[in-house]
Amino acid sequence: MRGFIRGVATLLVVSSAAAGCTSEKAGEKGRAMLSSADLSEALLTGEHSGFTVSPQREPLLEDVDVVTAADPACQPLADLRSVKPEHEATGTAWATLEPRNGTAGGSVVLTSFATGEAKSWMGELKAALTTCKDLAASSQRGWSERGTLVALPSVGVGDESVSYSITSDQVPDRRQIMTVVRTGGSLAVYLTPPDEDQPPASLMERQHEKLEAAG
Repeated sequence: MRGFIRGVATLLVVSSAAAGCTSEKAGEKGRAMLSSADLSEALLTGEHSGFTVSPQREPLLEDVDVVTAADPACQPLADLRSVKPEHEATGTAWATLEPRNGTAGGSVVLTSFATGEAKSWMGELKAALTTCKDLAASSQRGWSERGTLVALPSVGVGDESVSYSITSDQVPDRRQIMTVVRTGGSLAVYLTPPDEDQPPASLMERQHEKLEAAG
């Protein structure tokens, strides 16, 4: 994998571990398992809810971006930024989210999984947020960091969702919000720049609808 999000202030990124698989295998609830090409087609583009959505072709992560949590109970959260998560994606696509006010942008990453994998990861994320108040993690790239986690209310979009904020110990006056929305066997992960709110629910709902239509 090559490179982090271009032009986006980022504390957390999501894995883009696999690409190019066919969409012919069974997915969640009998739906087709989406390939990277399917996800690219389903990805929002253009103007939506006050944001410009710009699809990106460069992968998010490099091979050395293997992230490990100090506490194994927190690993599902660390996996969101690891090139080798327990639940490996069968397809991926992503875009930057730029608000009209010109402040730093965020991102949305779509990933698809084999049957049951997306739902399992969501359950693990919810469980981790009940036990992990601090997330200490390190990467084979050479960095390590610790942050304070706060679980946030569900955004009420998709088949289920989970949302939380993380405040880095190195920059205690700034936080970022991660929102994960499941649509069948796919996940949409939204990352905000520091000190910004979640993307509008209308934007996330539109992305959910496009994923539903795709598979």
